[in-house]
Amino acid sequence: MNVRDLIHAPKTSLPSSMLSVAPSRASSPTTTSQNYSRRASIVLIGMRGVGKTTLGTLAAKALGWELLDTDQILEKQQRMSISDFIAKHGWEEFRKAESQIVTDILRVRHVGKVIATGGGVVELEANRNLLKRFRQNGPVIHVLREKDAVLEFLRQPNRRFPPFLHETAREAWTRREKYFRECCSFEFVSMTVPVPPEEEGDRTFAFKAVEEEFFRLLRFIHGVDCNKVVLHPRGARSYFLALTYDDIRNAIADLEYISLGIDLWEVRADLLLSQDPTFIAYQIATLRRHSKLPILFTLRTVSQGGKYPDEGPGRRDILYHALTLGVEYIDLEMTLPDAIFNDLMDHKGNATVLVSYQDWKGSLVWTSLQTRQLYDRMVKRGAEIIELASTAKTFEDNMSLRQFVGTLGPNSVPLLAINMGPEGKISRVLNPILSPLSHPLLPRAAAPGQVSFTEAQSILYLTGLLPAKKFFLFGRPIAHSMSPAIHNTAFSTLGLPHTYELKETDTIDGLTEVMASSTFGGASVTIPFKVDIMPYLQHISRHARIIGAVNTIIPTGPGMLSGENTDWRAIKTCLLRSLTPANVVTSSTTALVLGAGGTSRAALYALHQIGVINIFLYNRTRKRAELLADEFSKLDPLLTITVLDKLEVPLPITAEPSMIVSTIPATATSKEDLIDVGLREEHFSGSGGVAIELAYERRITKLLALAQDKRDKGIPWAVVEGIELLLEQGYEQVRLWTSRRAPKTKVRQKVMEAYEKQKRTT
Repeated sequence: MNVRDLIHAPKTSLPSSMLSVAPSRASSPTTTSQNYSRRASIVLIGMRGVGKTTLGTLAAKALGWELLDTDQILEKQQRMSISDFIAKHGWEEFRKAESQIVTDILRVRHVGKVIATGGGVVELEANRNLLKRFRQNGPVIHVLREKDAVLEFLRQPNRRFPPFLHETAREAWTRREKYFRECCSFEFVSMTVPVPPEEEGDRTFAFKAVEEEFFRLLRFIHGVDCNKVVLHPRGARSYFLALTYDDIRNAIADLEYISLGIDLWEVRADLLLSQDPTFIAYQIATLRRHSKLPILFTLRTVSQGGKYPDEGPGRRDILYHALTLGVEYIDLEMTLPDAIFNDLMDHKGNATVLVSYQDWKGSLVWTSLQTRQLYDRMVKRGAEIIELASTAKTFEDNMSLRQFVGTLGPNSVPLLAINMGPEGKISRVLNPILSPLSHPLLPRAAAPGQVSFTEAQSILYLTGLLPAKKFFLFGRPIAHSMSPAIHNTAFSTLGLPHTYELKETDTIDGLTEVMASSTFGGASVTIPFKVDIMPYLQHISRHARIIGAVNTIIPTGPGMLSGENTDWRAIKTCLLRSLTPANVVTSSTTALVLGAGGTSRAALYALHQIGVINIFLYNRTRKRAELLADEFSKLDPLLTITVLDKLEVPLPITAEPSMIVSTIPATATSKEDLIDVGLREEHFSGSGGVAIELAYERRITKLLALAQDKRDKGIPWAVVEGIELLLEQGYEQVRLWTSRRAPKTKVRQKVMEAYEKQKRTT
């Protein structure tokens, strides 16, 4: 989702990868109840050197807002550097001048601004009070970065800022940290990104991860695309996995592998080496850097099967701090005192509250009145998800559990109900909502009786609850397709009993019987059937209708087939992943699309979906391009699609395109035979961008070669090969068919092996 959607999108909770950190003596932040306007100004606080101005610049450009840097404002007003001002007037006068600027800004500029403050703004109590009042209307975000990196930066000579005189930078950090947390409503860790030697001269790509993580927090704060799991007892099964490491850094190498099949991470804070707020913040940031899955934050107490003392004095502060980190889910034990529980509920923001009760003694009787009363009390307390866990003594206890679940109505609060222990394994498999899993690579299981994702799928298959399905590729000619390698690798890696095969035929008539079979699981569709298949489907998505083609068929019920297009999603994903923060989409961004065939429709739609409103289209047959431009211009009154007669040097474009997408088939058999449409190096933006080639018959095409030439000259152009688009649309098909994320590394490895082998034999 475009970050500008923070301003316009409706609020929804559903959706459409650290250095050592020294313990901190600072308390966790005092949170406030947030219901901010989408245009509420954003205030960034934190030590000098953590990246407030960098983050502010990224956010201001993406949102189209003004950046107000209080240090820069002071220097402009005084017409001298901060260092010179302090040398002339002293620290006390500097703090007064700084405070006046902060007061003037925060009192009147509540909307449409990103405000980056100085590192010592929290030194004065008046400023702290001002920030506390402001956070009632807009987010105040405490920015952190690895302490050693910041202290090293502060030790370097700096003309703008004087050195610390009365205390060391480390002492100032320790003293101010409690003030920052006292004043903020959210906390963000701007983790340092290693820059490869070959990219030392251009660090724009290095900021991409930080940009994505910061924008995720902004979207979460405003309730836009909150990265939540869709939960329904009769829908796709959902799973989470508890990371039982004492330091999540130890999991980095295995995170992708152990995440296969799951929808959610559980961070067990009680199992971490420390519950210090700064340590926890970096643990969460480390996980976010390496995985986009949502996070459930849990502080399990001893009586509930965890390690944290039931009467631990910091229990409330730790849970509060998790909320300021923007965790998507938080576990509140039913045994929490009312005062703490209610306070957390009042300040949860857009976090989803899972209320849990763990019965380790096995005294909970599923069919008893007391269990129903417990469930009702959890609902009354405001639970958005309920977790009830007992300990099975016999296999029959699992049947009693299912009987209890059956008594709940269809609109009940989502319930995670399981039995622990060896006898309760089957209950974990049968539980459809956020069933807790384990993995052989974890240092320990979070609870007795847990199974892995592949074990769960095997049991479901053996019990008839996961029937084997057949998936196909419809088209002609398709003998050299990479699709079987994509999907069969995904199925086998995920432990799913499905198969994928080619179905080559001359007419649609040869496909209707296949689609009517009870074993039909879905199909990929390629030429010549992307359009002709549409009348045979009972539902076609809005995206596919606009694009005018279907490349994916999904059974949605008995006799019901739905058509979708994943080509545009693949293009969108590659664009957003490859654009640097310097080239974030704004109202002046321009894109160039080459070709006006079927795939160009997906390219135009993807560009529109990421917010590009200035698109130029070139095709050797102008009439075809004009018809396409006229049709797609109707999507949005702000969208302008201009047809070019030829690719001149320079182009008749005010801003050179930062996105170029080629949809022209790569039919050449040698480099000399590559289709030359007139594209030249001068057509590429001097500030960088992304070049995408949709054809995957060749690894490097004219477009990609030119983009690579620009990159070699130090201009940040990203190169996306056609094979990457093929993989991305396949990953999306896996998700649509199985409700699981594709095992991307395994699939990509297998496909590239098959691709290179095919190139050698042709």
